[in-house]
Amino acid sequence: MAIVPIYAGEQMLISADPDKGHVHIEMSSTGYRERYVSLYVERAEELQEIIDALVRAKQHLTD
Repeated sequence: MAIVPIYAGEQMLISADPDKGHVHIEMSSTGYRERYVSLYVERAEELQEIIDALVRAKQHLTD
C-alpha cells in the first residue's frame, strides 16, 4: 500500500503509512534557510493526545 496524504499546507505535511503503521507529520520553518522537523506517531493514543492538545491550543486563539 502507498503512503496516504492527509493534509498539505504551506508549512505542514501530514501523511499515513499503513505498511509501516505510523502517521508522519512534517513541519518546516520559513526564511532564508528552511529547517524541517519530522514526527512519526505509531500509537493511536499518542495521536489522540496531540489532537487534544491542538484543540486546547485552538481555544486560546478563539477566546
